[in-house]
Amino acid sequence: MIPQPKMVRILADIHTVEALIEQHVSYPDTALMVFNKEQADILEKHGVKQEEFKATYDYYLNHIAEMDKLYEIVVDTLSVRESKEQAAQGIQPQEQDPAPAGPVPPTVN
Repeated sequence: MIPQPKMVRILADIHTVEALIEQHVSYPDTALMVFNKEQADILEKHGVKQEEFKATYDYYLNHIAEMDKLYEIVVDTLSVRESKEQAAQGIQPQEQDPAPAGPVPPTVN
């Protein structure tokens, strides 16, 4: 199993690439091909095999409380990366809206 700190870095990288692809690639089939290639590159960069990543991710899917903790760290990591990027570009960080008071209705696609 991939250690949690490494899994956090991998997932943060994957979600960053995913967001960039969503912004710049219009066609779903092309986006999926680009994402698969980028994910493979990320795993290679971290020295992780696809099977190892899948097994670790499946573990977290079966242990939801641990998955929640993992993603809290991933979100914090992404926020820090965003702040650093904004600082490097001379952009003032925006204040975030507080969390909604009640349940959020599901998004309909």
